[in-house]
Amino acid sequence: MKNYIKQNTGLYNKIVGLRQILRVFYNTKTRSRFFWLLRDGDDRLSLDYPLSENSVVFDVGAYVGTFTDKIINKFNCNVYAFEPLKEYSDQLIIKYKDNPKVKIFNFGLLDEDAITYLSNIDGASSIFNRPEGTLDIEVKMKSFENFIKDNKIGKIDLLYMNIEGSEYQLLEQIIESSLIEKIEHLQVQFHNFVANSKELRMRLRKKLEKTHRCVFNFPFIWERWDKLQ
Repeated sequence: MKNYIKQNTGLYNKIVGLRQILRVFYNTKTRSRFFWLLRDGDDRLSLDYPLSENSVVFDVGAYVGTFTDKIINKFNCNVYAFEPLKEYSDQLIIKYKDNPKVKIFNFGLLDEDAITYLSNIDGASSIFNRPEGTLDIEVKMKSFENFIKDNKIGKIDLLYMNIEGSEYQLLEQIIESSLIEKIEHLQVQFHNFVANSKELRMRLRKKLEKTHRCVFNFPFIWERWDKLQ
């Protein structure tokens, strides 16, 4: 039966499509992605912040600058873009060489200064072992706390974080060091391929509730937290 279905391309595609529709009902991440896309999240929700040309934005896990492009085009704000893979940070340096408001850093932000290894899975590169890629690229990580102190950052208007599983470590340091108080708006993507991701996410959400309120929540896709006034 399986061979027959695979050989019948039309039937196979219909079954795959039906499975994807059904996943919306039983899979949290698929459901979140469906509603995120329905709300045009990347181009509406992710840019719906009260920013100005004086605002400071951290794009943590900048990749090729997709979000930085959008936030610069809309607000012309000051962006700190962090990308540990040299291949992509070099692209960012070239892209923004004529824009002094965009600062590119060829390292990632984590909970300590360290040298670690990263896989190159394009936008899904990670410090975690995954079937899609091998941990074979040496990269530099810098402690968020040290970076804030070294660069005398007084306030971050928006911290946009998509770092493929490292968000749990990084957010833990940001909260425990009280640097969360410097962040007006936080948009983070939690990833569910990390062990105990549901428990880790819920624990961090409980801690965030002490200083911030959740504005939108698409589990394991994107969520936004605004500082309590």
